[in-house]
Amino acid sequence: MRNLNRLRVTHVTEDISAIAGGVPAVVRQLSERFVGLGILVQIAHATGAPSDLPAEVDVFTFPPTGLGHAWALGHGLREGVAQLAAPADGYRSVFHIHGAWSAPQYFAARSAHASGTPFVFTAHGMLDPWLWNEQGWRVRLKKRAYWAAAAYPVLSKASVIHALTPLERQHLSRLFPQNRIEVIPNAIDVEDLEECPRSERSKTLLFLGRIEPKKGVDLLLRAFAKARISSEWSLDIVGPVWTQTYLSELKAIVKEFELEERVRFRGPLFGEEKRKMIDAAWVMVAPSHSEGLSLVNLEAAARGLPSITTPPAGLHDWESGGGLLVEPNDGAVRKAIETSCSWSAQEQRDRGVASRRLVQQRYSWQVVLPMWSQLYSSL
Repeated sequence: MRNLNRLRVTHVTEDISAIAGGVPAVVRQLSERFVGLGILVQIAHATGAPSDLPAEVDVFTFPPTGLGHAWALGHGLREGVAQLAAPADGYRSVFHIHGAWSAPQYFAARSAHASGTPFVFTAHGMLDPWLWNEQGWRVRLKKRAYWAAAAYPVLSKASVIHALTPLERQHLSRLFPQNRIEVIPNAIDVEDLEECPRSERSKTLLFLGRIEPKKGVDLLLRAFAKARISSEWSLDIVGPVWTQTYLSELKAIVKEFELEERVRFRGPLFGEEKRKMIDAAWVMVAPSHSEGLSLVNLEAAARGLPSITTPPAGLHDWESGGGLLVEPNDGAVRKAIETSCSWSAQEQRDRGVASRRLVQQRYSWQVVLPMWSQLYSSL
């Protein structure tokens, strides 16, 4: 790794809670690993509990207040991030800004540029074309207005725009044609085992992730209902509900296709409970419409569970392991479900082993952490 002596890295994000999904997970993992290298790590955020972070990480919380809730704007945020961006004696400082649409990112980018502190901007898939175009005209107008008036003028000052995948780099290059763009994938811990965990697999398909439209849960339910598989197969949906309206739509689909005995909504699971669900499932299905780079696919593969996912999940190389990569539509997902349910036990296991090997070789922290060290040092 390149020289990291006297480096101070400040991560800025809206939410740090574990239940909020991929962005907080990435911030936590990067923080844990750089603290382990003896780097001074700071996190500035607006919401979520930072209680399980390493004690060595300095956390600065600016809770939203009053009318500022919609923008995650809290008392002292503007001044606080300005102080964090100010030069520190003896340290080389880098800001890393995660996400695009809230006050912490806006004021952090503005403060870093004003103080001469280099900063990295990671969109985490939030600028994906699907999210611009498929959430209704009101959301589209609001996003375009905010982007032009506030977000782009400050985020375009980034020293580096970080893309999670080559596909995201293409999208971001159209928004930031003059900026340096670097691709570094998300990463995951891969247990130091010679082979995948051996467990008894059940006739269960597993969905892991937030219960929201962009994750394609409605698509999955329809594909599962129409798949030509026996009634012994069931579907577990694990994750936090983003809106009750969407959950009601999903339950209406379950009722429409009479799937009440075969589909289970488990809510969010963590730690050992989550690992048990992964180890018991036959295949994971993650038919996302929009993603940065899907951590849940990596988590499943690291435990030897093959998955069905879509190109927007960012895993363009997924089929070079043991997974299946299909377009996010009912027909393609249905066929993939039928294919996976026809695997023999040996083929299912072989695909799990191949998926895990791919993660070890391309998406493990042993591979990805040196990329971040080099990038931070280059600034």
